[in-house]
Amino acid sequence: NIGQYDYYQLFIELGIRLLKNSGYLGYIVPDSLLVLSNRAVIRNCIKNNTKIKEIYYTGPKFDDPIVSNIILILQKERSKKERDENLIKISIPMSKYSTPRMIQQKILEKWNYKFLINLNDTDREILNILNHKFPKLEDLMRNDGFKIILSRGVELSKSGKIIYCDTCKKYYPLPKNKLKCRECKSLLNQNAIENIIHHTIPEKLKEYFKPFIYSINRYQIKEYKNINIKKKGIKYKDLNLYEDRIIIRQLSQNNLICAAYDNKLSLTSQSFYNLKIIQSPIPEFDNHYLLGLINSQLFSYFFIKSFGSYKKLFSRILIEKIKNLPIKIPESMEERKIASEIAKKVKLISGNDVNRDALESQIDVLVYKIYQISELNKKYISNFMKNLI
Repeated sequence: NIGQYDYYQLFIELGIRLLKNSGYLGYIVPDSLLVLSNRAVIRNCIKNNTKIKEIYYTGPKFDDPIVSNIILILQKERSKKERDENLIKISIPMSKYSTPRMIQQKILEKWNYKFLINLNDTDREILNILNHKFPKLEDLMRNDGFKIILSRGVELSKSGKIIYCDTCKKYYPLPKNKLKCRECKSLLNQNAIENIIHHTIPEKLKEYFKPFIYSINRYQIKEYKNINIKKKGIKYKDLNLYEDRIIIRQLSQNNLICAAYDNKLSLTSQSFYNLKIIQSPIPEFDNHYLLGLINSQLFSYFFIKSFGSYKKLFSRILIEKIKNLPIKIPESMEERKIASEIAKKVKLISGNDVNRDALESQIDVLVYKIYQISELNKKYISNFMKNLI
């Protein structure tokens, strides 16, 4: 298959291919293997060629705290009957499922080949509703009736450090390790390092700078700086991306998705995603309504259960996960009324901190209502979110 791969996917595929029938392999791999849609091919390969003997959740164990890991034990098996009847041992030592559980391998087909090892029956019921009754964001992005764009910000860290390559005659983000040009591979001069993000704008260079979002909280822009947009080689992207849109932070805030709205032109670094509805056949389906959905308790629950590390939201919210959000399009008059009410309350929170907690709770209630989540499931989700560590 052609596409972007992590090395561990290739190791798994090659390992399975090299094994004799009934042979074993065991790898420590990122737990993103379990559910990310762009890992579906390798999950399919595992399910259709091996007995999954054990999935042991280890959590973050290596130097990079962003990565959470599993130990995956596989046994090569040619017989479909043997594979389907195989019982997978699930071990999550730090959860309430401290005693290993067993699930039949055949059930993975019902989960659309996602390895949802941490879910109970209620979780599966709720996720089934969200995944099958509502279009994904990426479906709407492909729909001719809508025009929606989702993109990272400037290909630059928020430190704003860049370096000039005298060979290429271009600027590039400062390399993390050796000072070597990413294009021509020539060595770079330490004295060629610059910072293009500033608190204040030099008087003589005002026309070179635009506002830059340095940090956000849920619903609100926390801090602006300024960025020089005239450095050849830096991938700023189309400036139209950076106004009248939703900004989503890669890091969560208190186990909740952190997103805000800005109607002004303001660039961001690559650690933020910019989501913008440019065209919609339904006026109530706008950026403020969509922001209310994204910041809702329901969506944070969806993220944790679909992509998270069992008790906590992933440290990073990846663009692939955002594309998988189940989006409710308000169609009936009642739904449009609810959508308008959500947007109204989002505007109130974005403007000030008065009654913020009450307004967020009211938005949560409205989101549950428009998604037709039952009272029982609403209570379950709310209790789960409140009990997060």
